Amino acid sequence: MQLMSRNLFAQLEKSINNRKDTFLITITDYPDNKTLGAKALLWPDGGFCTDDSLLPQDVKDLLIAQCSKLVAKRRSGAVKFVWKDSKIECFAEYFPAPLHLIVAGAGHVCEPVAEMGRMLGFFVTVIDDREEFANRERFPFASEVVCQSYLHYFRNVDISEKTYILLLTRGHKYDVLSLNELLKRNSQAGYIGMIGSRRRISGVFKELQQDFPDESFDNLYTPVGLDIGAETPAEIAVSIMAEILKVKNQKSGNSLNTQIKKYAKMGFHEGAGKWTKCSS
Repeated sequence: MQLMSRNLFAQLEKSINNRKDTFLITITDYPDNKTLGAKALLWPDGGFCTDDSLLPQDVKDLLIAQCSKLVAKRRSGAVKFVWKDSKIECFAEYFPAPLHLIVAGAGHVCEPVAEMGRMLGFFVTVIDDREEFANRERFPFASEVVCQSYLHYFRNVDISEKTYILLLTRGHKYDVLSLNELLKRNSQAGYIGMIGSRRRISGVFKELQQDFPDESFDNLYTPVGLDIGAETPAEIAVSIMAEILKVKNQKSGNSLNTQIKKYAKMGFHEGAGKWTKCSS
């Protein structure tokens, strides 16, 4: 079995860092045993990369075509096809692009949010327009730290349903600037959360409604986070990330013991895949 070359590994790492869906293809059955274990990378846009010189171009073309269903469904799987009366089989392993968490405002709450976001597998970007705040020393766990105006950043950054945005800026005018740019975009983020008091939130909505009178703000979560009585920056970060996971996973956010308690009062417990009477 061939190992992945340094070049392919670097290409895979680069794709993940650039938040691109990638498929790693491994040849598992081939007429020439020397080619068994050969590897290649395939991207949804049809891009293909391999170091194996033994793969003819028409086989590469077939690999791209035969893996198209897996690419469309965004899932791993085995693929079999025939080439010149010989059976070829490969396994395409799906490496999804990491979700992008953008934290605007590099204050005290941002620090634990960036660390927790990275722990949860997000590609974390911290953005602030102040050099003394937006730097690697303060955010060693962030995937990238950007020192730039919020207006310019949100006007140009790639946004999709895999983008999760937190507005933790130092003033409501920066929230308004950021949201103005975000609401103008053709693509919508999967989540936008904004921290702030009732007065600050009211002021932001009042200004935005002048330019966006028909906007429903359905994907804007403010005040941000779940109600767990959070007070410290770390507790607020837990509250925020819990809400983001709730939205990402499309769950209720309710305590897991709610249903269990209902059945427990009836004297039942969960076992063997069904509800059975307690014996003790």
